Amino acid sequence: MFGRKWFMVVMVLAMIVMVAGCSGKNQGNTGTEAKETPVSTSVGSASDGLFPKTIKHMKGETVIKAKPIKIATPYIAFVDYLAVLDTYPVAAQGVETIGRGFPSLSKLIAGKEIFDLGQEVDMEKLLVSEPDVIIAANDMEDKYDQLSEMAPTVIFPQAGDWRETLQQIAEVIGKEDKAKSVLAEFDRKSAEYKTKLAFRSEESVLFTMYSGKEQFLTWEVERFDPFYKGLGLKTVKGAEKGGQLTLESLSALNPDHIFVINNWQDPIQGGVKEALKDSKVWNSMQAVKNNRVYYLEDPSIVGPLALAKIEGIEHIIKAMGK
Repeated sequence: MFGRKWFMVVMVLAMIVMVAGCSGKNQGNTGTEAKETPVSTSVGSASDGLFPKTIKHMKGETVIKAKPIKIATPYIAFVDYLAVLDTYPVAAQGVETIGRGFPSLSKLIAGKEIFDLGQEVDMEKLLVSEPDVIIAANDMEDKYDQLSEMAPTVIFPQAGDWRETLQQIAEVIGKEDKAKSVLAEFDRKSAEYKTKLAFRSEESVLFTMYSGKEQFLTWEVERFDPFYKGLGLKTVKGAEKGGQLTLESLSALNPDHIFVINNWQDPIQGGVKEALKDSKVWNSMQAVKNNRVYYLEDPSIVGPLALAKIEGIEHIIKAMGK
């Protein structure tokens, strides 16, 4: 799951949390409390960006009367989706954390005036930001009524399918066409890169994070479907479910290519190559001997985030397309 703990503690997938304009009490909220409501959106108009529209979400339905100008998100990961849509919130969770640990997203929001709601979202700060709409995650379902008092509020899954989440957020803010073009370009590049990487199709690839003391962290392969399936990369037999690996266990798997993701919360001095340069076990591995160990600076690649996937395919083609 891509929950708050995971996002901020390991960031092995990294991201999380919580956070009004009193005018508009229950404005846009139909009052429908449907926990089992499928997460999907429906618009009052078929045309991109036209309002009013009704958004169906995890807590029922919310009417968005006009195109939102002041958007707030008490969930750090949604800043990623908004930035991909060329939209920047007036208030968001974890802005300082983004600047400190997530370089790709940090570059996109540089110079933007985004009020930091803190890692543990400050509801008073959220209120002061006077948003037109609040886009929250299901970790704040219990605060839905309070959020809806501030502004029309929608609740989407923390760890939903990244493509679906991008489209859902785009519909809320009236940027459906932008989401379609982003996904179409991603698909076009994925197909192009898959063809270019065809000569690597029989070479196994592992994504991991070094946690020190010859310990590695891996994840279930489904987390990297846009790369394994989208780019035709070969998974490592025996590592499909993810988990902790000792150096010896990693050596036994012996992948042909290893992507080492930045351990942003507990960086290893000099990185894994420096830390293990004198290890006979490490140096005996195929990826090491063939200089096929690559460093990924941005840890968000592990999460279900739009920017992480868009930039991820670029890093992979640069590393493996030679």
